[in-house]
Amino acid sequence: MRSAGLGLFLVVSSSAAVSAKDIDKAMAAYHAGNFAAALEELLPLARQGHVLAQYNVGVTYDEGLGDYAEAAKWYRRAAEQGDPMAQTNLGHMYDSGDGVPQDHAEAVNWYRLAAKQGDTYAQSTLGLMHSTGDGVRQDNVKAYMWYNISDVNGFNGGSILRAAITPEMTPAEILQAQAMADECLQSDYTDCGW
Repeated sequence: MRSAGLGLFLVVSSSAAVSAKDIDKAMAAYHAGNFAAALEELLPLARQGHVLAQYNVGVTYDEGLGDYAEAAKWYRRAAEQGDPMAQTNLGHMYDSGDGVPQDHAEAVNWYRLAAKQGDTYAQSTLGLMHSTGDGVRQDNVKAYMWYNISDVNGFNGGSILRAAITPEMTPAEILQAQAMADECLQSDYTDCGW
């Protein structure tokens, strides 16, 4: 599962608040497995440019209907508006080749955008990509840095992933990675060795 799933959200248009009743109907339909009804409520909002509706249309196609190409289309729309969950999910789709051609470098680009907004899954995945060299140059120092950042931000797997690469690193590299993580966090993700 890529996403946090369809969650409670409020979509506001520039002219008026979208009816909570419409949102409740979409959520109830989704959770009941009636994905067509969920889309019936969400698609008009998504087509109007509502970012959370676009994200949730992506979730519905991705996790509900298994239409990865359509999911990628809607995730992209929300991701381009800056939604970090959509950016992470789109990155995962490029990483795995679901609905889009597999492209690790493109995945890294989307994960970076989400990581800059504090998305811990994207941060830990950047660590993994640096550890394996998928889409970026293999670099255990940067991998450790991203694992550390995701751990500090509350991702439970960050410490486990960090511990897994520690034996492959020198004490100096570990200190360097810790300093880079601190600098990245203190700079609000502007100085992360991008």
